Amino acid sequence: MTAAASAENAEGAEDSAPPPGDAPPRRANPWKVASASLIGTSVEWYDFGIYATASALVFPDLFFPDAGPALGTLLSFTTLFVGSLGRPLGAIIFGHIGDRYGRKKALIWSMLLMGVATVAVGLLPGYATLGVAAPILLVLIRMTQSLAVGGEWGGAVLFAVEHAPPRRRAFFGSFPQVGDGVGYFLSTGVFALIALLGHDALVDWAWRIPFLLSAVLVLLGLVIRSSIEESPEFEAARAAEETEAKQSAPVIGVVRDAWRTWLLATGAFLITVGGYYVIVTFMSTYAVGQLGFSESEAAGAGTAASVVVIVCTPLAALAADRFGMRRLTMAGILLHLVVAFPMFWLADTRTLGGLWAAMCLPMLASTIAYASIGTLLSGWFTPRVRYTGLSMSFQLAGLIGSAAPSAATWLFTTTGNSWTPVALAFAAMAALSATCLALHRPARGTAPETAL
Repeated sequence: MTAAASAENAEGAEDSAPPPGDAPPRRANPWKVASASLIGTSVEWYDFGIYATASALVFPDLFFPDAGPALGTLLSFTTLFVGSLGRPLGAIIFGHIGDRYGRKKALIWSMLLMGVATVAVGLLPGYATLGVAAPILLVLIRMTQSLAVGGEWGGAVLFAVEHAPPRRRAFFGSFPQVGDGVGYFLSTGVFALIALLGHDALVDWAWRIPFLLSAVLVLLGLVIRSSIEESPEFEAARAAEETEAKQSAPVIGVVRDAWRTWLLATGAFLITVGGYYVIVTFMSTYAVGQLGFSESEAAGAGTAASVVVIVCTPLAALAADRFGMRRLTMAGILLHLVVAFPMFWLADTRTLGGLWAAMCLPMLASTIAYASIGTLLSGWFTPRVRYTGLSMSFQLAGLIGSAAPSAATWLFTTTGNSWTPVALAFAAMAALSATCLALHRPARGTAPETAL
């Protein structure tokens, strides 16, 4: 099969599921594989979540003490964005490993790299000890962490989807998204507990506890991932490749032959990633800095939002298997437009219930879209470039979306502490994602989108 033919198939794959290719009929227990994907993603996003939470609650004082509250927060969020520059590179590196040498190998190495980087953050001295070297080292470690994140999510989704029964691909493919919620629950839950020690203790030493605890979770994740079997669709694609001419590198295949699919997938992912940062990171800062909530109360509201993800993700995925992934994903994306302003109105009630609702309501919209979007978009790429294509799309959206807290803070401060432009930007991301999802259509002569 030529690269051009592969691209044609990539553009026209069914939205309901990845094309089966020449996969053998025998598959590993999908529950075991999906559970392994969930646990591994939980560990990865626990690590990523504690950094995002610390960047809102701790890092301004620890690494930018002379900048003042507003500028220190902006600089802290900037490390979140600058460090995310490694995500697309991680998608290329681990995507290449996953498409050429196996999904399992890529997932094990991504978790190991993530764990080492997270523990390194927990051991890093602050500005008072190292001066300007402290934030520089923080950014470098953060870039290493984001390299690992770049290879994690796409591989975890593919592992679950490629082992799943055809009529339950959205359900089993949603387990990594549940893992996101579990990791976020653990990260915000730990911060909510240690924040009870008080702000001084939190900034002085207690913030390190969540980062150091990551070592235990990583060891657990590595043991679990080492016990799972390779994806049958990858094995089939590798066997077919051995009988054909050597293919170009997966990243070349994506950029050269499936670039339109890649860009549309990136845009479709944007609100689920950028919106997450607005809901979790910016809203936490807004609640503490403008509304007078404590760090513990803000982290508690974030923990409640993570429960929404854990409970509603499998339900939304089951609905996607029943009514169509494309339809459910679009509904979730459009729901972001509905909640863009109400989430700020609820927070401005300055009640704990209002803050919880302000985070949980938009998180519900995100969950409906996020539950099946990975499975849906994985069907846009062929097995030979699927890990790379899906990961590059998600991580480019993640890179753009990670600028959301900095952009939201800048919009907020430059308009006289008004959240209106932030809500409009949130809605604009949703409109762009809906447009990109609507623009993708199968190529002529390929199978219809049976998920509709």
